Amino acid sequence: MAQAQEDIDSIVITARKQIYENPDKAIQLAQTVYDYPNVSVNNKINSLLIISTAYSSKRDYKKSSEYVERIKELFPEVDNNKTRMNILNRIGGHYQELQIYDKAIEYLDESLILIENYPEQDSIQSFLGYNATLRGFIYREQMNCDIAIKYFNKAIEAYESIVEAHIKKANLSICLYNKGNCLLSLGKIEEAKTSFLTAIAYGKDVDALSLIAFGKKGLAEAKTLEGNYNEAITLLKKANTISENVGDLILNKVIYEALANNYLALNDWENYNYYHNKYRSLQKETKNAERKSVNQSIIKLTETKAKEIEQLKNKYKPIQIGLLIFIAIALFVLIRLIFSGEKRLKKLQRKLKT
Repeated sequence: MAQAQEDIDSIVITARKQIYENPDKAIQLAQTVYDYPNVSVNNKINSLLIISTAYSSKRDYKKSSEYVERIKELFPEVDNNKTRMNILNRIGGHYQELQIYDKAIEYLDESLILIENYPEQDSIQSFLGYNATLRGFIYREQMNCDIAIKYFNKAIEAYESIVEAHIKKANLSICLYNKGNCLLSLGKIEEAKTSFLTAIAYGKDVDALSLIAFGKKGLAEAKTLEGNYNEAITLLKKANTISENVGDLILNKVIYEALANNYLALNDWENYNYYHNKYRSLQKETKNAERKSVNQSIIKLTETKAKEIEQLKNKYKPIQIGLLIFIAIALFVLIRLIFSGEKRLKKLQRKLKT
């Protein structure tokens, strides 16, 4: 039994490392864990989390949503708070990707309560970091980059305290890249360049091709803002070579868009048209996929709310019936009292007349 758990733990660790660089491999490995004989609920959920995140990495949000729903079904059986905070974080991350921000915050708040009340804070810093990172993404869209950077910094501080090198460096790369984007939007180009260079370095430390490519894309954007279009194109082409081996449609799309914009600035119409057409093609493909996923999630949320409303109706129906009966009885008694009072009054009036 102990050996079987060791095998499962080893597969899970390997699968997690493959999520962004080889999501198909991650899905395959996680599925073997899910199919393992007599596998525990926690291991099932861990495997489903990997599969859902891997599909998100492929921008297949429809499939990712399917596995999130399966995770929700198993959630009531989880009795481990660390697992619960991880699940709540991941579901929040799923809704953040679908841009259903209110629902994302709802799950992140639930997770944060568990995180803040956990006695061994050193052991849950990765969950705190992930929670803060997602809030940075959301508040960047809903509010502004000044607020988002505060959360990215909070996430960076949490991740820097983690011992496990791969998780630490991969997540630091993600936070620094997104912080760099915010710094660019605030006009802090030199700070942004430092952030992108550090993100690239962390990506190289863990051989994370997509993270390296994103970092180079960010650095290229800084070069574009400085008017160094040829340097930007060189960086973007390196990023493009890397991204072609990753298969991240969103990454490819932003690189094509940036290449098109830089060629446009140089009045190179041939290359501009080439990369602009590639960008438009991928934009259409990703928009259609996202629209289907969002529609599916909204339908699921609507169904869930409808069930909750129906449950509330069923719960309070006996009370409503009892209240109606009470009102009917009270009215009946009141009417009888009124009639009885009128009879007594008329009887008294007749006596007075005589």
